[in-house]
Amino acid sequence: MPKTSKAAPKKQARVGTIKEGKKDALYDLNGLVKENYLISLDSAHSLLEENKRVLDAQIEQFRKIQIDCAEQVKSVLNKLPKEYAGLGISGKLDRIVEFQNNFYTVFKKISDNYSKELLDLNQKSAERAFSALDKYVSAVTS
Repeated sequence: MPKTSKAAPKKQARVGTIKEGKKDALYDLNGLVKENYLISLDSAHSLLEENKRVLDAQIEQFRKIQIDCAEQVKSVLNKLPKEYAGLGISGKLDRIVEFQNNFYTVFKKISDNYSKELLDLNQKSAERAFSALDKYVSAVTS
């Protein structure tokens, strides 16, 4: 009488288990990719915002230094004899400072808009990428 061995698991059930394992692994990997991408996106945005704050602070300090310098130059010019007062250097200096302040204001607005648009673009691209990835995972696991 031949020895009977324990019944081997059905091949179909084992394949189903592997398939379920692959499906779970694929969903886990999908979640890991999403999480890591969002973390890196947040890090990049934090870095961008911090750089923007530093740049804004530097510009503001430069503006203060420039205004102080202009005031000192004007005070020296006011002490000159009256025949040099007709040159109008003080007025020209005021216009230069005003022009540069306007330039800094425009630069800051551009920087703010760039940061906001970059954030919006990254969020939209992340949504589209995750949507496509979800569709792919659903198609592969179906």
